[in-house]
Amino acid sequence: MDGQQFLDRVRETKRTALERLGSDKALLAATGADLDTDTVLGVLAATELFHADAFRRWSEEADEERVAAAFETAADTAGDHADRLDADLDAVPDQSGIETGVGGQDGDGERAAAGLVGASLVLDRILLQAVNFFVNEADERRADLIREVRNAAEDRRDAGLALLEEICESDEAWERAATAAEAAIAAAYDDYVATLEGMGIDPKPVC
Repeated sequence: MDGQQFLDRVRETKRTALERLGSDKALLAATGADLDTDTVLGVLAATELFHADAFRRWSEEADEERVAAAFETAADTAGDHADRLDADLDAVPDQSGIETGVGGQDGDGERAAAGLVGASLVLDRILLQAVNFFVNEADERRADLIREVRNAAEDRRDAGLALLEEICESDEAWERAATAAEAAIAAAYDDYVATLEGMGIDPKPVC
């Protein structure tokens, strides 16, 4: 397996979950249906702050220098996103971040797969809806900010794939990594479903 094959497998295995995480209900779940500018920005900032903390911890715990460097870069980028999103808030809301499945993983490969690939795929879908939100609000400046964060999340995913190509030296290692990425997406989707159902909203698309 290589990075592209890995990505194709994860996307196909979790296709339904990723499609629904990118639906117009994504921000309803993420914000508790509190769709205003500060809440949307606050949720995204909290998510990236959580990622920054997790990636920095993983960098310190990494077995190899190249893995530590990759996580440190991801931590710096996520922290910069959190700072930029926070700086754009008119008021600081008390928000928790979006569930992206980061946390509880052991091993460099599993952490790279879940945190850099799986979580980035989740974040990409939700950020797309955040872009649409600000476009609909005629707030092109903030839409551009979210586009930049989304592009960087894609770069983070690609860095994760490149890292996996370096450290996965067997079919078994690739399989463990794929399982970790898929589990991260599943955790995010399960939280999305539970949140919407708790609000009395059907998470399935209306046909």
